[in-house]
Amino acid sequence: MKKYGLLFMTGICLAVLVFGHLQWKNMSKTAGVEGKKAEERIKEKEKEEREALIQSLKPENNKQQSLIDYLQYKSLTQDKVIVSLIGSNGTSGTGASNFSNSWAGRLERSLRSERDNLETLGFINHSHEGYTTNDLLEGKKIDAVIHEKPDLVMFENPLINNQYQSISLEQTEKDLKNIMSILQKELPNAKILIISPNPVANSKTENSLDLNYLDYIKASERVIKKSKWTYINSVEGIEKKLKEENMRLADILTNDNVHPNDQGHNIWFEVLYEYFRGE
Repeated sequence: MKKYGLLFMTGICLAVLVFGHLQWKNMSKTAGVEGKKAEERIKEKEKEEREALIQSLKPENNKQQSLIDYLQYKSLTQDKVIVSLIGSNGTSGTGASNFSNSWAGRLERSLRSERDNLETLGFINHSHEGYTTNDLLEGKKIDAVIHEKPDLVMFENPLINNQYQSISLEQTEKDLKNIMSILQKELPNAKILIISPNPVANSKTENSLDLNYLDYIKASERVIKKSKWTYINSVEGIEKKLKEENMRLADILTNDNVHPNDQGHNIWFEVLYEYFRGE
């Protein structure tokens, strides 16, 4: 009798174990299905949020769009985002202790860290120390920019060198028009931002044509304004920063009184970064 009772109890235990195991499997399966559904819901929500962000950043829906929003939109709708730089001394990093301390190096680094989606952003620099507007045309720098098909072109108008080499205002204006004509024709979908060079200590010193640096700035601005091109006057922006921070121009220039030092490049970067953010 005890034997049968033991067998009976063993059977009960086995049944409980089997039932429990099956129940556990069903619960695990159900939990797995629910987990998968939850994961799909999260992915769907992320997809909806991404699409909503794209729509909010779409240039057609945002006429006053900042450049950083424009670049973020591009990064969300294509594999990579390219910013091409073309110009002369300042944009090539002259005066900075290393390129990462130049305004271009700082700007690229800050833009990439500003938004998660801008990790694919890349700057390609075609600037060359000592180049004039004519050198940019003759040196195939414009062709190199076009070949990259950038989303944004930052063009530093090399007026310091034009003035130093006594290139006439007429030729300077002609070169500016030619450069912009080529860029606009070959890169119809790219944004183009013209920036003036930095302020210099000898801005009123005249060349062999009796023209000073500010004469070149003003002449170029007349063409830019008439053509309604996008433009930043770096001279005014940097000088405003200097006044706000109670600094002298000499504090931000190298010993040649022309090129910005690390501090000068940082202030120049701040001017440009604020513009990119729409401030």
